Amino acid sequence: MRLNQLLMMLVLSTMALTANAQDVTDKLKAAQMSGFGSKNKEAILQGAKTDSIAKADAKVEGDTDPEFPGGDLFLQAYLKKKLLHSDVSGKGDVTISFKVDKKGNIYGAEITKSAGSTLDTAAFNIVTGMPRWRPGLTNGQPADKPASVTISFGKE
Repeated sequence: MRLNQLLMMLVLSTMALTANAQDVTDKLKAAQMSGFGSKNKEAILQGAKTDSIAKADAKVEGDTDPEFPGGDLFLQAYLKKKLLHSDVSGKGDVTISFKVDKKGNIYGAEITKSAGSTLDTAAFNIVTGMPRWRPGLTNGQPADKPASVTISFGKE
């Protein structure tokens, strides 16, 4: 499973780098069409880097919700793995609400949508056993924030 995670991270990193490279290429083409020569390529490249940093800073400065390590894709993979290894039978959706503290720990978990005691217990155990999350941000600083996860039993 660790290999799958590494491959997924590699694919996502490659996609991000490709998108940034395309942005730089587009800016170079636009500048050349505007009459700028090769002397200004470094300035254009520097501008593209500054834009990328500004976009990253804008995300950090604002408020964000807590996130499972690796994002929603990894959360779904984690839940699928846990459901495959559970000995629970039945169908239904269980929603668990909880808070993620400044360090990414989950606390205060409670069932907000039930599907019966057996499924509720299994879902509660899966959620409380999750690894640390990325904490949410308020004004760019880690903060305790609410989150929730819905676990679907008996569905592919």
